[in-house]
Amino acid sequence: MHITETPIRLRRDGSIDTAYYMQRGRLLRSRAAHDLVTARKKTTRARQRGWLWGLLPN
Repeated sequence: MHITETPIRLRRDGSIDTAYYMQRGRLLRSRAAHDLVTARKKTTRARQRGWLWGLLPN
């Protein structure tokens, strides 16, 4: 069993607050998707400059 650093968030009735964790997951997935799109834009710009620029040192 893996021990977490932060305590598990619970509702008043003692059950796990699943809405909190679903929202947290959506936020993390959204950030990951934005990071992928941003990285894709950077590589696309480099490709648009042409293959020769890829051979030259920075």
